Amino acid sequence: MAIDEPAVVWSLDGFSKGDEFLRTERTISREQIIQLREVITPDTDDPWMHYCYEVRLDIWPAVEAILHCGPPDVTRDYQTSASA
Repeated sequence: MAIDEPAVVWSLDGFSKGDEFLRTERTISREQIIQLREVITPDTDDPWMHYCYEVRLDIWPAVEAILHCGPPDVTRDYQTSASA
């Protein structure tokens, strides 16, 4: 991994399963995204997790331990995302 990561803001996004509109967004720090790489394996050409990655409920305990985001809302689908 490069020493200087790009200027990116990461987030954990929750989408309504009924209408797919963004319902929640929680910022993820650089340190947290590095830890999340141990739980959510990014594509080999995406070391800084610029693509969106599904956050499955079966890995939620590990995600919660890193993000301290509380329990998931089972009416939502979650994914990580990044923006510049």
